[in-house]
Amino acid sequence: MKDSLRKAHRLFKDNLPSAGATVEELRVGVEAMFALLPVANDLVTEKVDIDGLEGEWQILPESAEDRVLLYLHGGGFMYGSINSYRIESSEMGRAAKARVLSINYRLAPEHPFPAPIEDALKAYDWLLNQGYQPQNIIIGGVSAGGNLTAALLMHIRDTKSPMPAGGVMVSPWIDLGQTGDTYITKEGVDPVVTKEALVQLADNYLNGVSPNVPYASPIYGDLRGLPPIYVMVGESELMLRESLTFVAQAALAGVDIRFRSWPSMFHNWLSFYSSLEEAKDAIISTGNFMNELYEKNQRA
Repeated sequence: MKDSLRKAHRLFKDNLPSAGATVEELRVGVEAMFALLPVANDLVTEKVDIDGLEGEWQILPESAEDRVLLYLHGGGFMYGSINSYRIESSEMGRAAKARVLSINYRLAPEHPFPAPIEDALKAYDWLLNQGYQPQNIIIGGVSAGGNLTAALLMHIRDTKSPMPAGGVMVSPWIDLGQTGDTYITKEGVDPVVTKEALVQLADNYLNGVSPNVPYASPIYGDLRGLPPIYVMVGESELMLRESLTFVAQAALAGVDIRFRSWPSMFHNWLSFYSSLEEAKDAIISTGNFMNELYEKNQRA
């Protein structure tokens, strides 16, 4: 294992709260861990009140006024924030030459399913009401945020709202029943998550709702009519199988689905943009996809 990858593994192993931590201890510990990762010094942030929902504009010198990435952070629906995922969201925005709107959606167990989806929808509707054109908006997220990306796209389609240009799903957690074989074969390989922890996170979020409900686990959803989607996953991830399943089902549903996997990469490796070449490569890859969509719609 190369040194940069070993250091990334060690950061998680040395700083993730223990299994017996309380919800508050877990949240504080995760924030402290991600605070160890540097954010670019040319990033400008601006707090936004989205009808009571906390949001943040992230603007870089490359950001075009009319391009928006609506970013949905990860954290198993129970922790994580604008702050802890800022390095990843802002660099994805830089690569796409877009402004980023990142939000602090409500978290479980205080606010279980479907509260985070409702907040993501509120942010999307707010963007439309601010005058941003749907063809210039891309929705993206990591882990639980990848789940919310797919759920939000399905909800937009189902309610016949204006469809955004596309979606980006990084290390998506989209099977809350943990049925894939990689939950067994990758256990202990991925330094970030364990099946035991994910089962508890899913229980907190679902609050008695079946994990087979499509808005909760998008691999069970009808994917017809969704816009282009890019799915990215590390080959060391417990969640590898559900990404493969989702991509196959999206292709059969006629979705313009793109997919790429990264050898040896762990869950949400993009957070290590500052030190891991594979993270930089992945960020550039998301930018290429998003730029393609923005430019295509600009020509249309």
